[in-house]
Amino acid sequence: MQIRIAIDEDLESLALMFNEYRKSLGMKSDLQGGREFIESRLLENDSVIFIAIRAGEPVGFIQLYPSFSSSLLKPLWYFDDLYVAEPCRGQGIARDLVAKAKELADETQVLAVRREKLEGDGFIPIESFSI
Repeated sequence: MQIRIAIDEDLESLALMFNEYRKSLGMKSDLQGGREFIESRLLENDSVIFIAIRAGEPVGFIQLYPSFSSSLLKPLWYFDDLYVAEPCRGQGIARDLVAKAKELADETQVLAVRREKLEGDGFIPIESFSI
């Protein structure tokens, strides 16, 4: 499996997965709206999206947003979007995507990767995200 930063050519695959992700959160299907949202993130470069590819097929993604900690006076990466295609769940892909996010935080010397409400949104608990 390969995990890499998403590029423009990943837009359609990401839009499909993003729509499924939002539906899993109880949102109505909005493929076009999701596509436009992801396209804006890619064009404006205001988030980092890692995409997981297995056997040439996209199977998951994690999206990170730059943020700041007022109390610690440092930047951090915040992630709110983590999705693995249903047939591929339980195979460690989410864990690998989170590990990639941690690598980015370490490489950019950013304080932490933060995720709120991990339990209860359909994902198994994963270890602390502090670096």
